[in-house]
Amino acid sequence: MLHLSPSTSHPLPLFENRRSTDISDGARSNQNSPTPNNSTPISLTDLAQYLHSHLSTPFTPDDEIHSCGQAALKVLPLRPEACVRLAYEKLHAYPYKDVPTCWRRLHTEGSLWEVSNILRKEDEKIHEEFRDVGEDGEPRGEAEADWVTNVVKKLDMALILSGGPGREDLIERFMGMLEEFLAPRLLQAPDSHPSKRQKLNSFYDDKAPAIPSSFPSISVSAPTMCSPITRMSAFSHAGFQSYLDKSEGKPTPLIFTGVLEDWPAMRERPWSDPRYLLSRTLGGRRLVPVEVGRSYVDEGWGQRIITFKEFMETYMLHTQPPPRITSKGEELEGDDGEAVEKETEIAYLAQHPLLTQLPRLRSDIMIPDYCYTSPPPLPSISNPPPLLDEPLLNAWFGPAGTISPLHTDPYHNILAQVVGRKYVRLYAPGSNMWPRGVEEGGVDMGNTSEVDLEDMMQNESQCESKAAKINEGSEDKRRDFNERFPGFRDVPYIEGILGPGECLYLPVGWWHFVKSLSPSFSVSFWWN
Repeated sequence: MLHLSPSTSHPLPLFENRRSTDISDGARSNQNSPTPNNSTPISLTDLAQYLHSHLSTPFTPDDEIHSCGQAALKVLPLRPEACVRLAYEKLHAYPYKDVPTCWRRLHTEGSLWEVSNILRKEDEKIHEEFRDVGEDGEPRGEAEADWVTNVVKKLDMALILSGGPGREDLIERFMGMLEEFLAPRLLQAPDSHPSKRQKLNSFYDDKAPAIPSSFPSISVSAPTMCSPITRMSAFSHAGFQSYLDKSEGKPTPLIFTGVLEDWPAMRERPWSDPRYLLSRTLGGRRLVPVEVGRSYVDEGWGQRIITFKEFMETYMLHTQPPPRITSKGEELEGDDGEAVEKETEIAYLAQHPLLTQLPRLRSDIMIPDYCYTSPPPLPSISNPPPLLDEPLLNAWFGPAGTISPLHTDPYHNILAQVVGRKYVRLYAPGSNMWPRGVEEGGVDMGNTSEVDLEDMMQNESQCESKAAKINEGSEDKRRDFNERFPGFRDVPYIEGILGPGECLYLPVGWWHFVKSLSPSFSVSFWWN
């Protein structure tokens, strides 16, 4: 049996798209839930009653949760934690794309009932404390640790692990109510005394460092540009369609400038401000899956589920330069021949549907018009990806030095850069990129190259530096690389640097390597 801890490695289903060309459609059902009344402040009682009223509604006859069996459904309201454990085991008994929907539904319903029970007990406790007060007017005894964090954790785990099928709208609305419930308490001075009904612990940490209004100005150097990607200023929808039509089925990548000015994420609700991002994640309580390590093909690479606040404080707001680590976890030498000290591990919130999980951030961006053009048909492949009704959105958020190794995507892609700068190197379809193929465990890695482009470029940089004479291993590494990948250095490529407000059009089939040159936040839009 697998055991999950938010701070330990875990085979997250959300990363399957990254490691394989098997793509789920990401469909979301829309359940119409009544909008909570916002005319009066939301109380804990309101939260409890709102959630319980939805959970008490009988399942429809065609709800796939019935396939879990009547025994599981009978104990669901009474022992939801047991149902969550059972569903969790089932989630890991299949490849994620093959998990029967009934077990994903059971995991979601069990998580919601756990939250309902927490709210009910906390509401009863607050009412009891209100009656049982001392001479100073304060409750006798202390409230337990932050129940809000526990509630958010359970709901986010339901979204991340099972996708929350059938309850996406309910969870979204509840999270919005919870944010509204917390707002006056978060604005209250730490030394003030909230009313007994509103008393909560752990909202303030007097010892916590102040959150800056921008990310650290840390950067890593980019290679010298040799074959730049064509750049187009404010390219129109019609102009892009004309470009695709005239490409004879073989469009090449483009960088569009000046196309994101209307996004709220660029100005009035800036993603470049860590304080704003924390405010949209319930003070950083929302959980996110992150990749820990240099690249998903490296030794020692892993995945963790942590709070957004921990990700920000540990990886995004530190002021040390990123470590220069090889694919085997070895430290690289600096230009002076001395070992580069590994100050901290590196982590990446990569290819995650963050904007589905956090719809309030989704309202800060707009799908580019380019995604509604008609691109050339996909190349002839044995297992084509499904057609998309709407573009697939994924977030890419990480510190300087994070990389995506050389790989291809199954769809046309618009990569929109919101914060920071990224270096991209692209190779045309048909180039010999030494694909990995099917690896141990049956994972198809045919969309990822064996070539460690980052390691190759780091080694070339050392060979060209003044320290090359004392770095005796550089030439040996270069020779070993040429023997393993003969002719790769002669394969033509194009490259460029993507800055804030710019988009990269990446045609399907193009191999690409991406590296963050500074703290970076990007959104990719896959479409066909």
